[in-house]
Amino acid sequence: MHSRHSGWMILRHTCFLATLCSIVAWAPPQTAHQPRPCRLRAAQLDADAYPPAPWSFSNARVMYQPTLVRTSAARAVTPREGLMLLSFFGYTLGGVFVVDWTESPVGPYREVAVLSGLVARGLSIGAWASHIVVTAPASVGGGRAVFGLPTVLGSVDFKAAEESDGEAWRRELSGVRDLLEDIAVAFKVGIGAAQPGIAEPAERLRRRVERAPTTRGFDFASDTDVAINGWGGWREGGAPDDGPSISLPSFSGRLEEFPELLRYPLKLGPAGRVALRPSMPTRVAGAVDDDLAAVLDGPRACPCIQVDGVFVEAGRPEVVCD
Repeated sequence: MHSRHSGWMILRHTCFLATLCSIVAWAPPQTAHQPRPCRLRAAQLDADAYPPAPWSFSNARVMYQPTLVRTSAARAVTPREGLMLLSFFGYTLGGVFVVDWTESPVGPYREVAVLSGLVARGLSIGAWASHIVVTAPASVGGGRAVFGLPTVLGSVDFKAAEESDGEAWRRELSGVRDLLEDIAVAFKVGIGAAQPGIAEPAERLRRRVERAPTTRGFDFASDTDVAINGWGGWREGGAPDDGPSISLPSFSGRLEEFPELLRYPLKLGPAGRVALRPSMPTRVAGAVDDDLAAVLDGPRACPCIQVDGVFVEAGRPEVVCD
């Protein structure tokens, strides 16, 4: 049933994901008719213990599992003031974003960011990260002080998958096949071409193979303790010198330390490789906060996206002028 549900959601929301992803990477250029930034947050941090923005990360390993988040769950952890939550039929685009920062201004560390939804301010569209777990104290302070992000110290454990990608893809395709057969059965019964128990449709006569639940996925033991089962398949080598890149507007702030709404550019690329991998489910334990569990409860929107050896630069945050 689990794989069947996954296959249905992949088919149902692929077009929705493609439409949203096509607009996330676009933001309007600064023109004379737009208000200039009122001040730069990074300018106030020169004397602090953390390097001011921009922060550059070389040879990062990124895994992103897009998910659909119920609008009600997203609104509970996403600011209402200054941002508009973008939703479609009761869902918004979120996901689990995992990064192994092998090089950073504060040293290597791991990060798991939970994206609660797609937000917009004016014509700028970006993602909102409601929960971020990092593994180094300096990355906690730097994330909060420099970028206004809700970073907390925790553990992020990387584990190899017990099944191969090929086995996982077959599981996904089997779920899609089962779903299509269920639709065919319902249609035949609806038009009177088959009767359960009397004239069984051919799809019911096929013996289905029961598969054990996959062990791949993101396991949240608590708000700050996350294990990634299925971390692997990486290529050696850093980011290439040349190649395509995208710049995404990102929003942050609304913390107790920084109540203002911030916006900063996030550049990704060039990258060594971008690949699709089997989708990764999310599992939560009882120790997870209710709001976080509700965000993580959404279905997977598409296969998992893996980026090897990517260069990332987080630009200077600016306070958004209201």
